[in-house]
Parts: sequence; C-alpha cells; structure tokens
Amino acid sequence: METKTWILILRWINIVAAIVIGAMGIYQLVTFQVFQDFHYYEIWSIFTPIYSLIFCGLLLAIEFKKDFIADQFQFMMSCFGRGVFYIFLGSVVSYQPTGGSSQQVAGWIWGLTLWLVGIFYVIIHFVGPKSATAGLKDAVGAEYGTA
Repeated sequence: METKTWILILRWINIVAAIVIGAMGIYQLVTFQVFQDFHYYEIWSIFTPIYSLIFCGLLLAIEFKKDFIADQFQFMMSCFGRGVFYIFLGSVVSYQPTGGSSQQVAGWIWGLTLWLVGIFYVIIHFVGPKSATAGLKDAVGAEYGTA
C-alpha cells in the first residue's frame, strides 16, 4: 500500500476510535448505568464515562489538528506516545464494573481493539529505517508535525 493510504487508514481508525469511546461514555451516563447495582466500592466508576468523553474530545482534537494539542500534549504527536495512550485507553474502556455481561464483553472487545491499535503505533515507532514501513513512520510524523 502507498504511504498516503496508510495515513488515511490511521486517520479513520483514530476518528472511529474517538467516536466509539465517546458513545460508550455517553451511553453509560445517559442510562445511569454506573448507578445501577451501586456498591460503595464502585464509587469511582462514575469517572470512567467522564474520562471516556474527555479522551474522545482529545482524540478528535488531534485529528482536526487543533493548535493547543501540539503545545500541551506533545506525547500525542509521536507514534510511541499515541500508542501508549491507546493502550491506556484500552485499559480504561475494558473496565466495566456495572451492567450486564453483554456490556462487559463489549468493553473487553473494544479494549482489546484499542490495545492492538496501540501496539501497532508502538511497533511503527520502533521499526528501524531499513524496514519497509520506515516511510510510513516518516509520513505519520510529517502528518502530525513531528518529522
């Protein structure tokens, strides 16, 4: 595949990931799912949907190239930083303390997907210049202003 095609695929992966993360957060807040079967040890579970919405906004801001992202979130401008962030997001999304088993399965599936995307970004970062994907690494850096 051509490098521009890979960049377009990565951009769409980022946008879809942000939308799904935001949709999961909105769904949990609207249905008040975090308050069903509430136990004192789950008091912190209210923050999971709120963080999901914040991270959704961050990912969308990156894709639409907002200036404050380049200034305040430098780690998101490299493949390694973005990969670690996706791995972290996979951990946050896979934690579904409440709800039925179908939501827990959906959380694990989406968490695994985000982990794989994160691992892909980390691999892009560490692939040496002699490999076939060196052009992809350079193009991703140029696309996000780190080349």
